[in-house]
Amino acid sequence: MIPDNSTTDNRILQSLPDDIRAAISTYASESALKPDAVIEGALKHFLELDTTLSNELVSGAEETSLLAALPSVLQSQAIEYAEKIEIPAELVIELAIAHFLDPDSVTFDDCQVKVEQTSIAWLKQYAGDESVTAA
Repeated sequence: MIPDNSTTDNRILQSLPDDIRAAISTYASESALKPDAVIEGALKHFLELDTTLSNELVSGAEETSLLAALPSVLQSQAIEYAEKIEIPAELVIELAIAHFLDPDSVTFDDCQVKVEQTSIAWLKQYAGDESVTAA
């Protein structure tokens, strides 16, 4: 079952290179999630966040940024991470997705796109966690 509580809009997905977008779509299909939930899962995984976090934190992103497409809890955590390592906050999205698709990559340019069964299993677990918190 695909959780309906994902709030990431398609701005992030549409901004991705074709091969990255295709991999996200494959993960979504294989794990019975929407592509935006896969992106949220990748960010939560990268930032080592508890998948049961609520979305109650205040947004720190401008409405026009890709960060604004994320739930406020992910915005806050991405901004905090970016400030800690002194990078632009929107780069955290690319780092998270690239790392999810290829743990050895840093950016989309060096990402060797592959679909891993362990990542599909993690996403299915994530989907289960999300459906529990939505109930």
